[in-house]
This record gives sequence, C-alpha cells and structure tokens, in this order.
Amino acid sequence: MGTGYTIAEIVVYPVKGCRGVSVPSAAISFTGFLFDREWMVVKAENGRAITMSRAPKLALVQPSLPTIAMRGESVPASATLEINAPGMKALNVPLRKCPSTGKARQGERGHIVDVGMPTLKGVYEGQGVDEGPEAAAWFTQYLDIPARLVRFDPTATKENRQAEDAPEGYVTGFVNTGQFLFASEASLDKVNSYFTTAPFPMNRFRPNIVVRGPPSFEEDKWRQFTIEHMGTHLNFSYVMNRGMCKVPTINQDKPDLENVEPNKVVGVQTMFTFRSGPHVGLEFEKVKKVYFGSYFVCDSTISTASNSKPHVIDVGDNLNVITTKHDDVSVNHASPKSGSLESNMDLCGPRPVELMY
Repeated sequence: MGTGYTIAEIVVYPVKGCRGVSVPSAAISFTGFLFDREWMVVKAENGRAITMSRAPKLALVQPSLPTIAMRGESVPASATLEINAPGMKALNVPLRKCPSTGKARQGERGHIVDVGMPTLKGVYEGQGVDEGPEAAAWFTQYLDIPARLVRFDPTATKENRQAEDAPEGYVTGFVNTGQFLFASEASLDKVNSYFTTAPFPMNRFRPNIVVRGPPSFEEDKWRQFTIEHMGTHLNFSYVMNRGMCKVPTINQDKPDLENVEPNKVVGVQTMFTFRSGPHVGLEFEKVKKVYFGSYFVCDSTISTASNSKPHVIDVGDNLNVITTKHDDVSVNHASPKSGSLESNMDLCGPRPVELMY
C-alpha cells in the first residue's frame, strides 16, 4: 500500500514563527527533526512566545544552518545559526550550546528563562536557555518590542514535554503539538483548484515533510507508514489532523505584513465547505476549524540511544503506507481523539488559543 510515494520536500523551522529552511536531508532527534523549533523569540518581560500571528514581521526572518549540522554530523566549534532579516545585519548565534548550569545571571547567555507558549491544551509552561544580549538586542530592534531569543535544552527543563495526544514517551520541544507535520502536493493542488487567481503556496501551511504521489488529502487517513532511507525503515504513527491557524493568511514574501491578505481570509472561509471537521472524520468539535495536513510521531525518537548516530531522511526517500483509518488492523500507537482539538484556533470564529507553527 502506498508504493511509489516519495518525499518531495523537507522543511525545518529552526526559530519558531520564522521562515523555514528547505533542506535535502534532515536528521531526526528525540523531539522531531534536529533543530526544528529549537529556538524561540519571547517577550523580555515574561518569557511568553512571540508568534508570527502576533508579529507578522517574523515571516521575513530567515534562519540558516550548516548542511552537515542538519544531518546530525559534527560541526566546527565556530559553527553558528545565522539569522537574517531586511534592514538588519546578520545575527550569528553559536551552534554549540551554552551549558545551562544556572550560574549565568539574568540577561547573560546560558541563563535559564521561564517561557510560555500557546498549545492545543492551553499554555505550555517550561524553561529555555537565553542566547544572550546580542540576540536580544537584534530581535528587539527588528520587532520594536523588548524581546529575547531562547533555546530549547532538555537539561534546563524541569520535565520533558509530552507530544500532545501522542502515546507516552514521545516528546517535543518548542513545537506547538506533534513532532512532524505531513502534507501532500496533491492536497495543496486540490485546495488551489478553488482559488486559481490567488493560490496558496505551500509555505503558508508550514509542513515539515511534503509528500509526492498520494491522492489529495489521503494523509488524513494514514495511521502507520514507513520512510525508507538507505535500507533503514523509519516507522511513523498518526497523532491528529492539523487545525489551521492564522498564518496561511499572512504573505510570507512581502514586507508589508501588518494585515492579513483579505483574499486568503476568504479562501480559508471557503475551505470550510470542503475541509472542516466532518470532512476529515471528526464527529465533534467545540470550535469549528479548517484542516490541512496531519501530525505524526516517529518511533526512532524514543528508540535511538543518545550516543548513536541519528537517523536521516532525504528528499527522494520512499514512503510506504502500512495501515489506514479504514483498515481493520490493530495499531498499538497514536490514535485520533475527536474531542482533543477543541482548543485550537478557528481563523474565522472564536479564538480561545492562538496557535502559530
């Protein structure tokens, strides 16, 4: 089942809420793709996440990392996360983590910061490691609000953050919900068949993996699949459909981002006619939403020893579906929970929680 499907694109988002990096290969860590949402911009006064939906200028912030680092290979001690934005000099953040010993003072690199961000379940309260005054000054100047850049570090957190609606043992960092967001090229083509004069680019939906080959929205039905990389089969299990946030209405390429695009708001409203809860098999929703893509977790995130070489996925790798929603097969992994999405943001209705991917 699913033979002939291939990975068309891999996108990692090093800084939460900023532009993604399309890469030919990406390593898998215990929280998802290595470096995915490893950094987050927060308000200086309270550590709350600054998201693209609240600060659209983040859409123009472009992080970049050494290619070998994305594959989980060793990099020189001088390697950096480079961050660029219009009108700003490049910011270089050391890729080597600063030890979170608790000895650094407030405002210094290495200081442990209490952070919070909206999630499906409400607000995540955890810790991050401050990247220091230079990064703070850069984002403060660019956003024109007091801000700091923090990094996810499991040694600084009081407890691992469970991936929402996933079985025990699957954890995440600063990602809002699941470890990996999958979408297919055909699904985007189907959506854009309704909006030929103003199509959505894929970057509006911010998937981690784009799949080529399956019919439109077939990823809604997948429950287990494997990705084959050089003879190794990586197992993925379904967690939930992805309820859309405000980001698809924000133009990712133009500097005037203070308002959402009216035609995209209309487009998302139109999507309610063919991508609402009942269309993806959700019988109950407290808040009505539009759905695009699905979240999955990977078995290797909990089965790989910390000192072993990480698994890698390449563009062009094969994806083979093992079980679907309609198969009479017992899948001892994540399963959909129709009532678990009630807190997600509804673009065209009430907003109990503002999610940003």
